[in-house]
Amino acid sequence: MNTLRYALRFLLRARTYTLINLLGLAFSLACCIILLRYIHRELTIDAHGQDLSTIVVPLRDIEGTVYPGENPVRESDGVFALDRKWIREQCRVVEEENASIFSGDRAFQSDLFAVDSTFFHFFSYQVVEGILALSRPDVVILTEKYARRLFGKESPIGKKLMYGKWTLTVIGVLKEPVCKTTWNFDLLVSRQLKPNWGKLNIELMRVDPHLNLEEVNKQTNVYRKYPYDERALCRYRYIGWKDFYFESSIADKYNRIFQFGNRNYVYILLGVDIFLFLIGILSFVNLYSVTMLKRTRMYGLKKVFGISRGRLFVEMYLENLLMMAGAILLAWGIIELSSRYITHLFGESVPGTFFDWVLTGSLLVVLPLLASFVFYVRYGLKNPVSCMRFYQAGKSKSVYRQVFLFIQYAITMLLMILAFYFQHHFDFLMHTSHGYTTQGILSADLYRENSYSAYESLTSEQQQRQWACREAINQKLDECPFIESWMTSSRDFLRGYFTDIINDKGEKFPLYVMFTSTDFMKMLGLKVKEGQIGEIDSYEHYQIALNETAMKTLGYDTLEKAAVRSVSPLWIAMVQGKVVEYGTSMMQVNAVVKDFFPQRLTDGVPPMLLVISSNSLGAALIKAVPGREKELVPYLKKIEQEVYHTDDFTYQWMDDKVAEMYKDDERTSDIYTLFSYMAIWVSCLGLLGISLFEIRRRYREIAIRKVNGATRRDLYLLLVRRYLLVQLLAFVVAAPVAWLMIQHYTATFVEKAPVTVGLFLIPFLVVMVLSVLTLYWQMNRASRINPSEVMKSE
Repeated sequence: MNTLRYALRFLLRARTYTLINLLGLAFSLACCIILLRYIHRELTIDAHGQDLSTIVVPLRDIEGTVYPGENPVRESDGVFALDRKWIREQCRVVEEENASIFSGDRAFQSDLFAVDSTFFHFFSYQVVEGILALSRPDVVILTEKYARRLFGKESPIGKKLMYGKWTLTVIGVLKEPVCKTTWNFDLLVSRQLKPNWGKLNIELMRVDPHLNLEEVNKQTNVYRKYPYDERALCRYRYIGWKDFYFESSIADKYNRIFQFGNRNYVYILLGVDIFLFLIGILSFVNLYSVTMLKRTRMYGLKKVFGISRGRLFVEMYLENLLMMAGAILLAWGIIELSSRYITHLFGESVPGTFFDWVLTGSLLVVLPLLASFVFYVRYGLKNPVSCMRFYQAGKSKSVYRQVFLFIQYAITMLLMILAFYFQHHFDFLMHTSHGYTTQGILSADLYRENSYSAYESLTSEQQQRQWACREAINQKLDECPFIESWMTSSRDFLRGYFTDIINDKGEKFPLYVMFTSTDFMKMLGLKVKEGQIGEIDSYEHYQIALNETAMKTLGYDTLEKAAVRSVSPLWIAMVQGKVVEYGTSMMQVNAVVKDFFPQRLTDGVPPMLLVISSNSLGAALIKAVPGREKELVPYLKKIEQEVYHTDDFTYQWMDDKVAEMYKDDERTSDIYTLFSYMAIWVSCLGLLGISLFEIRRRYREIAIRKVNGATRRDLYLLLVRRYLLVQLLAFVVAAPVAWLMIQHYTATFVEKAPVTVGLFLIPFLVVMVLSVLTLYWQMNRASRINPSEVMKSE
């Protein structure tokens, strides 16, 4: 108890250094804990799964387009598919995005999963109400959030919902897991509900733990003729469910139903976390070494009077334990106060878990032990005479403190340069034209319609009612004074896929195929460079356009020579009761479209083939009258209420949709900006503490210089010169490292912000100015001392 009291007394005696050290360490640990909690959440995806290491999903790659699929039934000599002897259990899943569910006469949008009854053998969920078992085809299980959306606080068990012609009874409500999940669904129904869902299954397979996926993929991950269309090439690759979340090759169409992570983004956060931890620890060690230096004489005296080495280590450990406990407590306070901003920064909240306790306990145990060990080796193992001499020697031996300060500032400047570049790069992406117009265009889910297979299953009366609702909405859109023009389009109107296209010489090239319409091209302002696109009045007619890059890729210099065909059908249609495949015979190109970016600027402009037909069913794409945008949304909500009796209305401005492409870039920029400023704050606190000690120890030298005629300017330069030199050396090291990291990060980018000298000089000047301001108070105070009083005290 006395030892603890002595430790507390010493910390309070050196309260200035203790406070500076506590603040610096607390802010550093707060940043590290925030980042580690998010990284842990990313790496423990689907923790509610049962034995995730044995769950495998097949990825079907058809000529470069990758989808999660099911293990093929038709095999080629047992090589094309995973041998079913390895499969212990399986669950097939069909996803339906934006499915329309009716509760009474109210319509709701939902993301629906049709699953086998074995789904809950793969993933465990807590039951809120009812049971979790899809034993019958006419039952449905809701998520807790979706149940509240439909029924409020009322119990949903036993309630009836309509999906197409089917009446479903709610038998259970599940609680969303605390962990992050790959699935994003609102309700689960049985796959037995209807025989044909009109979509390919996604199959989860529980396999034998001894299965070697690498060996399997050596055989299956080879292009062969697709069993269902021998003109196309297909291959299969099997990955574990743990890797599915970070699989970057999967087609973008699944981005809403599934959540996908980015390993590079996790590595970036981990790097920032390590940098901030180093800054905080180096600052702590630097400042604490100053206070320990003042105690070396006392340690020498204690050794003379017989204190044991163990007792001395305990004293050091308790001091560090108190300091670390206070810093960790303050760090959690900072985390709680900044929780809303952190949620906004990462785009999601990170709930408290057992990991928080493990992390806090680990920091509380490991950090004091490490710090105590370092200082015990440096001070505790010396003999009494050396301890009492060490304080005097320390006056001229500040090299360790300068080295630590150099490392702190090198890391700080590195983070600052990266932050400035990422912000510059994000601004470049947001303010560079994609080659089409987005101003005042809105995509709205106005039509409560399910997939084609669900529509075919409706009764004639239900189909008539559905078309009547569609016509009512169309009429109100035509009458709206706030709408300049409108059309219907796929919800993912800029999304396409790569497939092999053949030119007139028989050469094959991968082109980005996108289906669009003349109305869509007019609304977005896509420019036709050569040729023309006429009006198209039916789904059976189409026209073909290439962009400028595709013309060069295919080797055409004039439109008259341009003709293309696809290896596999581009689309299939029913004509007079017969299935007709389009795109496999030679098609004359009707127009050349100016290049535009269909996706991210960093991906560049791919060679594109545009299949232009009449407007497709889907969402409403609306262009507002300039200046009337704010009035448009309430009008559309009123339409939904009148036609479908619901407030469940979703929309997105196209400007926001384009910005959404760069959410990772924005997040990276914001994270580096925030934590680089935290690094400056911690480094400046460390500089304040070190300079407070070193400048006060130079008072005698300053007094002598003043007696010999030194001016205040001379003293300022004397005191600040060492620290500015340290920072200059730190910049010399940080700048090339930052340049290399930027080059590596942007190596695959087609379009990227240029790296300019200003991106390096501005962070350097910011750090230098803040450091000088940190030192100014002490330098000003030191330059005003009375030499006679200093000499007397010495």
